[in-house]
Amino acid sequence: MKRNKLLISVVLLGGLIVGGTKAFALINEARSGQMMTVSPPIEKMVLMPGEVYEGSVKVANSASAEKDLKYSVRIGSFSLKGDENGETDYNYTDVDTITSYNQIMEWITLGKESGVVAPDEIDVVPYTITVPEDAPAGGQYASIIIRNDTEYDQDSGNVAIESVVEFAESILAEVAGETRDEGEIIENNIPSILFNNELSAVSKVRNNGNVHTNAKYILQVWPLFSDEELCTNEEKPGESLIMPETERVHAEKCNLPVFGLFKARQTVEIFGEKSVAEKLVLVCPLWLLFLIIFGFILLVMWLVVKAKNRNKEDE
Repeated sequence: MKRNKLLISVVLLGGLIVGGTKAFALINEARSGQMMTVSPPIEKMVLMPGEVYEGSVKVANSASAEKDLKYSVRIGSFSLKGDENGETDYNYTDVDTITSYNQIMEWITLGKESGVVAPDEIDVVPYTITVPEDAPAGGQYASIIIRNDTEYDQDSGNVAIESVVEFAESILAEVAGETRDEGEIIENNIPSILFNNELSAVSKVRNNGNVHTNAKYILQVWPLFSDEELCTNEEKPGESLIMPETERVHAEKCNLPVFGLFKARQTVEIFGEKSVAEKLVLVCPLWLLFLIIFGFILLVMWLVVKAKNRNKEDE
């Protein structure tokens, strides 16, 4: 997954307008990662103890680049960060400590540690994974980190630009053997009242196993007096990747009519464990709620006035 670290130093000595414009163009291109791409961003594999595996990372230089791209390669670990919308970000890092889940870093041998790619060309970084005979069963995680070491100098505008950009191929490996597939669903919540028409069903799931897995989420909504679904993702459930011994919050969303009473159901599953939450959901926008309250207050005032007038007539 892409991770950019940008250190940009701009020194303007002359040609402020022309050189500055070109400098900003280079900065924007460096930030967007258009000068270099790395593929595949994720490599999933199953490893057998005692076996050797060959892999590769492709490093591409942009067709619009004006010079060769220089890069360096190193091995790192990574951690997974996910938001409640189901988006997953693989954050790679340099680590000195080997844990039970990143031993694979010591099993990887790089075919090269640096390279050069011409514009509109692709270079290949081969690597070998040598799995020990006594490799523990379960998840193993590492990253092949590619750093852009190219210096972008704009001589015509007397502008010097230094840009540090890094990408990585994240390796999600599972060593075959007796894995521990255990999970629990900690929360599975559907709100009862909405003041806008976006329903967000939030759940929290924990992976107690020793290998990564995908939790699945199905959200279904019907009108109160109908069996015709207003929204459903039953054919393509939501998914979120959960690393071993970690928790993750996820939200499935659905846009409903602006007002009404609806039936909602969310089914969450991990490692065969299921949780089903069902609830009646009232959608009532704030302006309508205020209008109802205001109308209720007017009704109460009218009843009070009417009661007082009746008491006066009786007297």
